Amino acid sequence: MYYKTKKLLLLLFIAMSLISCGSQDKLHSGDVIVSESVVINDSFSNTFEQDEKDFLYNLFLTEYYWSEHTPRPFNSVLYTDPQTMIDTLTYKPLDKWSYVSVGANSYGLYEQTTYGYGLYPRFDINGNFRIALIDINSPADKAGFQRGDILVTINGEMASEEVFESAIGQKGKVTTFQINRNGIDIYLSLTPQYFNYNVAQGSIVTTNLGKSVGYLRFDSFSDDATLEIEPIFDEFYKNQIDTLVIDMRYNHGGYLNTASILLDKLVRDRDGAVQFRSIWNSANSDKNSVNTFETDSNSLDLKEVLFLVTNDSVSASETVINAISASSLGVSVALIGSTTHGKPVGMMGTVYNDNIYYLINFKVENSDGVSDYFNGLPVTCPTIDDISREMGDVNETMLKQALHYVDNRGC
Repeated sequence: MYYKTKKLLLLLFIAMSLISCGSQDKLHSGDVIVSESVVINDSFSNTFEQDEKDFLYNLFLTEYYWSEHTPRPFNSVLYTDPQTMIDTLTYKPLDKWSYVSVGANSYGLYEQTTYGYGLYPRFDINGNFRIALIDINSPADKAGFQRGDILVTINGEMASEEVFESAIGQKGKVTTFQINRNGIDIYLSLTPQYFNYNVAQGSIVTTNLGKSVGYLRFDSFSDDATLEIEPIFDEFYKNQIDTLVIDMRYNHGGYLNTASILLDKLVRDRDGAVQFRSIWNSANSDKNSVNTFETDSNSLDLKEVLFLVTNDSVSASETVINAISASSLGVSVALIGSTTHGKPVGMMGTVYNDNIYYLINFKVENSDGVSDYFNGLPVTCPTIDDISREMGDVNETMLKQALHYVDNRGC
């Protein structure tokens, strides 16, 4: 149900520095989790005093998921910044995520608000600086930019990552893009700004053999995503969709509550059955929690779910895939694309002075007890991410492969 009680845990794979000038790197970014109840300290100090070092070390001793591997004793006196100390203390075989957010001013990251244009380019295999992602209802989306457009020049300079980032930094100044679309040059203008965007789109597509299949583009497990998917699943339910493609190729995660609500839409009449469990270390077992299924009016009775994934499919995305793959649910699951990121663990942000400390606190397992996918979830059909076509285009390589799989029961 979309009004499920909100949990205090997140699994958000956040774009780094979204509210600074270099904020467009959604495709390759950092990873965090936070408590919604944290109070931010508005003052900012760049000092790292001994009392804070002691506090951080105590987090590793008590709440860190791999606390048994924390060195005892430990001399923190020589450390001059928190990240270096964290890097020293983390459990190296598995933990590549724990970090500190300096300044503790990142809470806009958990809303559907960011700064920039809403377009995210990268170089393709041919060396073209091509748009790979456009935020739904962003300035770039409204201005007519399309995924697959090649950026030729930016303000008259040859397009590059450096020129692009420089233009983003000029807040309020119009940026003129020369783009090439299917061999035709087009000039479009945008102004870097703060903006709101959407994270979900849905449609019904048809396979070559005429089967109707639901398609859900799902970019983030944000809080408001639960409202966005309601009308989409109303339409799926009305059309009796029993096969669904969920496109999470760039979904870096989000609220576990949102993951639970999405899972409710994928299964009917299994109320009370386990979706996933959050497991803390033995000293904090009282914080363990279980999310269960609740049937909504628009929950689907799915026979098959196909996920479009890449290495940028992280945390909550993997939680949903792992949960729906549980043997007891009897849902056929296939992954199309490339191996996912591999993050079956999460963090609870803890504030000290001006810093938020994000240390791995818990693992997430499905009802079968499966949680050991630190190397990522493997795909059924390896398929390239075709950034020359729009997401949701039935001729885009990953979606085309998924529809082929539906018709042919194989790659």
